[in-house]
Amino acid sequence: MNNRALTRDNLAKRKKVEDDTCLFCSEKETIHHVFFDCVVARKCWKVVSDSLGVQIGADLTNIGTLWLSNKKHCVSNIVSSAVIWVVWKLRNDLCFQRIGWKGMEMLLCRIASLLLNWMVLCPEDNNTTE
Repeated sequence: MNNRALTRDNLAKRKKVEDDTCLFCSEKETIHHVFFDCVVARKCWKVVSDSLGVQIGADLTNIGTLWLSNKKHCVSNIVSSAVIWVVWKLRNDLCFQRIGWKGMEMLLCRIASLLLNWMVLCPEDNNTTE
């Protein structure tokens, strides 16, 4: 992932940031933390892994290996993209729009909504996760 993302650790390098902690869990925020190490991200990836029956979301390499599988994991790839996008968008809403964190349901509903919009990306004849 691009290390220049506007996580709080990178924002702190550009200007004074009084608090460089994760907006979900109060640990130090880095790009890897937001997407994989944060308690919220880990719980989200667990829900996704259990739902798909595929272990996914341990790190970027874990997700990337599915992407390199010649479209064999279409559903897993679309879901992992949605998770990353929604986690980032929600984190930015918490940071810049000052909305309040209301729990995992908020995150999972946003992922489900995005996936409904993205359903057209997965051909019907390739709806497998393995």
